[in-house]
Amino acid sequence: MSPNIGVMELHANVEDIYIQASLAKHCDAKVTIFTTELLYEKVLPFFEEDKEDYNWFIQPKEESFGRFLKRVEKHCTDEIDLLFVNTLIALPHHQLSYYLFRPNCKIVHVVGRIERFFGEWHPIRYSSIRQFALSVLANASQCIANRTFEHFDGIWVENKDAYNYAVSAGYKKKIFSLPYHYTRKKVQRYEYSDKLKFITIGTLCRYRRDYDGLLDVFEKLFDSGRKDITLTLLGAPVDRKGFQTIDRCRKLIEKGLDIHYYTEYVPEEVVNKEILSADIIINPNNDLSLYSTGTFGAVVKAIQFAKPGIYPMKSLHHEELISSSLLYSKIEELLGIIENLLSNPENLKELSENAALNSQKFSFETVASKFQESVLQRCLIDS
Repeated sequence: MSPNIGVMELHANVEDIYIQASLAKHCDAKVTIFTTELLYEKVLPFFEEDKEDYNWFIQPKEESFGRFLKRVEKHCTDEIDLLFVNTLIALPHHQLSYYLFRPNCKIVHVVGRIERFFGEWHPIRYSSIRQFALSVLANASQCIANRTFEHFDGIWVENKDAYNYAVSAGYKKKIFSLPYHYTRKKVQRYEYSDKLKFITIGTLCRYRRDYDGLLDVFEKLFDSGRKDITLTLLGAPVDRKGFQTIDRCRKLIEKGLDIHYYTEYVPEEVVNKEILSADIIINPNNDLSLYSTGTFGAVVKAIQFAKPGIYPMKSLHHEELISSSLLYSKIEELLGIIENLLSNPENLKELSENAALNSQKFSFETVASKFQESVLQRCLIDS
């Protein structure tokens, strides 16, 4: 008998909806997706012609968060065997609704940053009254989320480092360790063009990525005579710092640098096109504590599109990608790394070929098999 699987994401990560739902469907499960109208519109391009293969349980814009969760709770109690809960950290009043959410079915939390649930708190920011209030609210939400976390039947983490952290922190329930993502696009053979195409992944904001340091590096390369590089910032600005980054990009373009950027949400089809055309993904994250054992969006896209990447030291938690990755300890080191790639195109060719080989470790069939054996069977065997 086919199991009834639920996938719930009500806040942010639409791609995770598709990945979990498609894995479950591949394993002959009946899949219900719980999400909002806004996220439904964003996730549809991932499903293409397959959306009718899934049962959609959508929160209308006029329905309160708490009321919707109550409806989900009843449906899961009546119809669902196993529910995957994604983004859990929310505003305090939403967090209380999550705490009261107790459907009579198995629940696994898909955890991107496991450290959050074992005493890792947000720093209190005193730069402004607004930042102070937001950081206090974030910690209040975290406190409630930690209590909610205790009621789940298990967790799904994406790498060995996260698994080891959960064990060392004393987590006693089931832990499933397997990738969240798989290679979804046809792997392209590397072909060197007249310009080396770099791309960054993620929104332009104050805390996560050091775009100033990255643009400094590209400006120095340009000033030294390097005109054979291009940089695409694949993500929209979401705060004042993000728009300042856009302003600087405009000035650098006027100077002659080949830089591309977006000022609004980037649709899925555009994301795919941009990454497929890039030679290498570059990750200028400046605060590793925001992710800890979690996986950067840049690493996720490297997996999905079989691309080589450049990442901060201690941020690559997938040993399968080591041969297609370059690491740096300070943003300034990117200058030498990029110079080396420009002067020795054979190095990039080797990285790209390794990325294609490494992508086989994350094929859909490989990840789906692990999902079937280590998640579905272990979760449902006690039902």
